[in-house]
Amino acid sequence: MKRHEKFSVMLLACFSLSLLNAGVISTVNAAQEDAKEVQQTPGKIQGKVTEVIDVSGYTYAEVDTGTEKVWAAGPPTPLKKGDMVAFSSQMPMQNFHSKTLGRDFSTIYFISDFVTDSKESTQASAHTQLKQKMSEPVKGIEKVEGGNTIAEIYSNKNNLKGKTVRVRGKVSKYTPNIMGKNWVHISDSSTIDDLTVTTTDTTAVGDVVICQGKLELDKDYSYGYIYPVIMEGATVTKE
Repeated sequence: MKRHEKFSVMLLACFSLSLLNAGVISTVNAAQEDAKEVQQTPGKIQGKVTEVIDVSGYTYAEVDTGTEKVWAAGPPTPLKKGDMVAFSSQMPMQNFHSKTLGRDFSTIYFISDFVTDSKESTQASAHTQLKQKMSEPVKGIEKVEGGNTIAEIYSNKNNLKGKTVRVRGKVSKYTPNIMGKNWVHISDSSTIDDLTVTTTDTTAVGDVVICQGKLELDKDYSYGYIYPVIMEGATVTKE
């Protein structure tokens, strides 16, 4: 009888140990899976969304990377708590104060797009569609009187460096309030290449505008943002 009881106790102990091991293994596996979800790669931050704030022209998201929580601000994107996202880490801003939100961020990343679980954000999709559409120049955007086409600006960039140039274009991308500037990309009928313009004026995608400003070459804004050709401090007038 005692031998039977000892056997039963040993069997119960083995069974309990088995359950414990299974639980530990399950926990470890779960932890490993969580770690995989937020494994970081150079130049990219990824993690789980813990807070979302939508304001005019921007989506702010707090993201838990597994080791810390960071904030990013990008174009309007349908995000919710629990979503997995990734974004570029190339443009952090320290001690940023948002007048719109009335709050301070010790560090925030201003980004061109959020990459979501579906591997492609709304902004990325729009950019892909734009590239497909731009397999040929836009139609009907001709040279402005007394100015240059975008093709002429690129071909004569060395002679035009530091000079005020004037160009007509259709706005293909507009990003406001980055580093105190509004960033405009315009296209015309002379080339599939677009021209980047910085300005304090406002515009919108689809507007046909005349831009006038100083042409600069190899402009380095840090954080990996280098523009071989850019028009700075431009006036942007809608036609």
